[in-house]
Amino acid sequence: MLNVISLEEYRDIVKPKKKNKYQAKRTYSELCQRTFASKKEARRGEELVLMEKAGVISGLEFQPRYSLSKEPRVTYTADFRYTENGKTIIEDAKGFLTEATRIKLAWVKEKYNIEIKLV
Repeated sequence: MLNVISLEEYRDIVKPKKKNKYQAKRTYSELCQRTFASKKEARRGEELVLMEKAGVISGLEFQPRYSLSKEPRVTYTADFRYTENGKTIIEDAKGFLTEATRIKLAWVKEKYNIEIKLV
């Protein structure tokens, strides 16, 4: 007797899904109505949404992008940008800081004269 498996099961056996290099799990937040790259980022996003609803912060933006160069095209995408006490805050939720991220953070600081807060 032949064992019958579904196409999905076959694909899992032949080519298993890749895991994230740093074990981050994409997480959907009902409160934010969006998917985040990690649980840590999702938790921080929910905290910021609640802070905005409470009036502690304003102008919350997700995934603000900064252009670093045109040729070759290089961009840096932070996780959050908001205003607190009249000051613009840019945050990135990082579990692991890579060398590439360190370089981009320094580049953003040099080009835009802004500090990115790591949480």
